[in-house]
Amino acid sequence: MKANLHFHSRFSDGTQWPSEIVQRAYGAGKGRYELLALTDHDTFGGVPEFLKACAAYDIQGIPAVEIDVVDPHINYKSELLAYFPQGHYQQTAQLLHHICQERQAYVRASLLKAQHHFVRKDLRFEHLLSIKQRGRPEVPAEFFSFNKVDLYYYFKNAGVIPADIEYRAFKKAYLDSRLIAGPSYPKPTCTEVIEQVHRDGGFVVLPHIGHEFEDSWEILKKDQKRFLDMLSYFKNLGIDGIELYWYRNGDTKEINSFVEKVAPNFGFFLTYGSDCHGPDSGKDTLLLFSGNFRGWPAPRISA
Repeated sequence: MKANLHFHSRFSDGTQWPSEIVQRAYGAGKGRYELLALTDHDTFGGVPEFLKACAAYDIQGIPAVEIDVVDPHINYKSELLAYFPQGHYQQTAQLLHHICQERQAYVRASLLKAQHHFVRKDLRFEHLLSIKQRGRPEVPAEFFSFNKVDLYYYFKNAGVIPADIEYRAFKKAYLDSRLIAGPSYPKPTCTEVIEQVHRDGGFVVLPHIGHEFEDSWEILKKDQKRFLDMLSYFKNLGIDGIELYWYRNGDTKEINSFVEKVAPNFGFFLTYGSDCHGPDSGKDTLLLFSGNFRGWPAPRISA
């Protein structure tokens, strides 16, 4: 079935509400998408709205999330995708509730430091929250996964950082330097996330593996041993699948073809994700990438 299983909404760092995303997918034409999954960062806040919209447009939708993780054994600092086709994700939600609290605390502390640094008392969390809510004041702050991109756009719109500064330069100058950054917080390990997701009967997928090789087919091709060692390592951890992904530098076809070729050697099933963040995000890829998803492995019995 035609599927896009990786995109983001306003509940994390996307620009549209879940229902707006589903409406766009439906508007692309009947049969364009048969299966969708909203994968906001570290939050299920948008899942109920998303599933309701999918049902209204006769598109199959499943609960999912993209979780920030670390693995010190191989210096992996990225994400894992988690999918719950059986609809149960209570234990994973408990883990993410704490993470969202930490994210909010980081943003609140960063804004307090920014007030002093920029001499702007109007840089307040409540104002940032109202922007995130965008006409939906009833949505609790706890449903959102606040992030550094929120700070970037908030400070740009407030006029306290250069209008032409790019996100990476902002992050390096203001956050990585600790100039206005709040206290750091630990991210869960890959093992912790895999165990929690499996307890809920869900599946864990390794996303955008090309990021580990600068999204470059030439670099990945030259470093195939490290690539294959990574897949072996993640398989031993309990990863279930691997994602075919939309890379923006022209190497999508080559990277995905190689991933698709070697995935069966590790017992991975394949998913397809555009990683869309919505209009005006610089990554409006909802309609640019999808794939013929062949289905989930045999259902895992939740603990």
